[in-house]
Amino acid sequence: DCFLEAGQAVHAEEQHVLHATVLQVVQHPHPELGALICPYRDAEDLLVPFRCDAQHHIGRPAQYPPVLPDLVVDAVKSGAIKHFFLVAGCDGAKPQRSYYTQFVKQTPADSIVLTLACGKYRFNDLDLGTIGGLPRIMDMGQCNDAYSAIQVAAFLAETFQCSVNDLPLSFVLSWYEQKAVCILLTLLHLGIKNILLGPSLPAFISPNVLDFLVKNYHIAPITTPEKDLKKLLQ
Repeated sequence: DCFLEAGQAVHAEEQHVLHATVLQVVQHPHPELGALICPYRDAEDLLVPFRCDAQHHIGRPAQYPPVLPDLVVDAVKSGAIKHFFLVAGCDGAKPQRSYYTQFVKQTPADSIVLTLACGKYRFNDLDLGTIGGLPRIMDMGQCNDAYSAIQVAAFLAETFQCSVNDLPLSFVLSWYEQKAVCILLTLLHLGIKNILLGPSLPAFISPNVLDFLVKNYHIAPITTPEKDLKKLLQ
């Protein structure tokens, strides 16, 4: 899905790509996967613990049962669901990205967390329980499924006869590379405001552009989960 090419062919002999991927590295169009795995099979120091003791549904809204939108609407009307958080975007190595795990853990029990893209792996295996049988974490898919999340927001706005910005819906996004910036530009084009962005603002945003985004779209950097949740739930 995402591949970072080493600057000077460092570890080139350990880089393997499949099929249509074209990079200036050692090409293995049809590698024997067993031969790739075996040298690392006993390298315990390379193993990173991964929480996988539970099952969770992944995918985009089209894969959910047709009755799901009606259940969500009914839960909102009854007051069982009071807020939605779209916590989505890229993942990366910065320690600050633990913010997203802590943010989701602290979301109130009467809220739903929508998520997509690789940033979801920071928290999509958490057990936040359910609301009326609905899982509190709903997976929209990968970054290219951002359209699905937009359609969910548009559906809710149409159902409740308001704009997306008037919904009890907060956008808390993480970015890493250009594709995420393109998705952010799409949200801005659609008039979405009050987006929280992290773990840091893109370095290529000039002061003038940042000033424009703040004044016209109220975009802001993340701070701490506690402060941001208090602000978003006001």
